[in-house]
Amino acid sequence: MRTFLIIFWGIFAAFTTVATFYVLINYEVQRWKDKQRQREGIYIRRVTRLEALITIFTPVFPCAMFAGHIFFDPESASITIDITALLVSAIFAAYLRYVHVAYVKISSEGVEQRIWFSNPTRYPFNAINRVVYYEKPDIDEPDMVGFYAKSGIQIALFDPITHNNYRLLAIVRFRIENERWPDMTNPEDVAKVDTLDKRGMTISYFRDLEKVTGLADVDM
Repeated sequence: MRTFLIIFWGIFAAFTTVATFYVLINYEVQRWKDKQRQREGIYIRRVTRLEALITIFTPVFPCAMFAGHIFFDPESASITIDITALLVSAIFAAYLRYVHVAYVKISSEGVEQRIWFSNPTRYPFNAINRVVYYEKPDIDEPDMVGFYAKSGIQIALFDPITHNNYRLLAIVRFRIENERWPDMTNPEDVAKVDTLDKRGMTISYFRDLEKVTGLADVDM
């Protein structure tokens, strides 16, 4: 049994260590590429760097269990410890995948997002029916903004305040002020959205409105 556990935790420790380094390196590469894509009008946001760095704890339990079975008396260890370590490691592994795949992309085609284990989902801008500004009572916590379709599905799950991405708020403000959705292939509409695409032009605007409904042209 001890030999099996040493081999199991050794393989798991090696896998999670390599996977963690790969995800973190790929994360930085993709963030660099996202800056290049932004020049083409494609705005992509991923998890924050702090959220990504949490993944460094992914190999900790597998490595600790591998070392424990080699250097400590296995007779004094309980299988419950292995099961607990496996469950905790599985949670970190799932979070590692989340960091690897999660993104929200805003382009001329609309909003595309992928979270956790789901496939990418796509929404046109005119599927946004409701925008709600959530003002937190605790000044240490940032406010939040939610975008929702008529069905209640949340669109663009990454909060624009936390992720410093005001593009979608600028597009919605254009819709409110012009009573139509912008044509993101029209240079004039894009220029107007670019003007609104600033924190000072969006956050205070939607904070004052608190909630806006009846924006959607399509049912989703």
